[in-house]
Amino acid sequence: MDTQEARRHHFEVEKELATRLRNSTREERAGLAAELYSELYRRVPEHPRVARSKEKSAEERSLQAQMRLVRHALAPGVRFLEFGAGTGTFSMHVAPQVREAIALEVCAQGGVSDGLPANYRMVMHDGLVIPLPDGEVDVAFSYQVLEHLHPDDVELHFQEMNRVLKPGGCYILSTPHAQSGPHDVSRYFSNKLETFHLKEWTYGEMAPLMRKCGFSRIQPFLRGKTGSAHQWLLPAFVTAEFALRMMPEALRIKAARKFLNNVVVCAFK
Repeated sequence: MDTQEARRHHFEVEKELATRLRNSTREERAGLAAELYSELYRRVPEHPRVARSKEKSAEERSLQAQMRLVRHALAPGVRFLEFGAGTGTFSMHVAPQVREAIALEVCAQGGVSDGLPANYRMVMHDGLVIPLPDGEVDVAFSYQVLEHLHPDDVELHFQEMNRVLKPGGCYILSTPHAQSGPHDVSRYFSNKLETFHLKEWTYGEMAPLMRKCGFSRIQPFLRGKTGSAHQWLLPAFVTAEFALRMMPEALRIKAARKFLNNVVVCAFK
């Protein structure tokens, strides 16, 4: 298949599966995500997420970008949880710097099986409830995952992440910004989300929901740089989002991609 044909195949398969997920009830979604993603990777074996995990240069760039976000929060006594860990590579990368690294995933995606760090473990779950006790972890992390959750489940997700955090713990996340999207394969064929990015977010939408779910302080990052999370950035970004909504679509997307490509926050319990 040439690139365009392969991309079209990927889009059609993912759109079909995403429609099933969008139209499901919460009861049906418990375990459905694992089934659908497994089917996606089977029918689209060269899916970008799988392909990136096999390319050392791409994987290294991703590891560096993620480490820039969490480095300031890591310490030898920390219990670290990664939600939507994929192959678990990043959690394994973090493991030497923390007490324990827990990788949480809905479906197996291969990866290393030998020589795993002694303080690393992979935990499979249904995509909704996190199978860990209350107050178990110091730092929770997700990278380009929230957009894959059903919009009706995001409040439950934030409640669960808050529940498993210790008092004073933090949830660091990065997810595509709605005003510079679509960011998934939909963008090649449509101006709306049709595949597994079920919802892309803005700071103005996310911050109130996180507060409702028990997070007391929400600090956006400035261009994803280590140590750049500041509470004063939140009203600045929300104001920028308001201004962007006034622009024509093409200009809005172009402007947003320069400084609001992702929503990146550190939220404290």
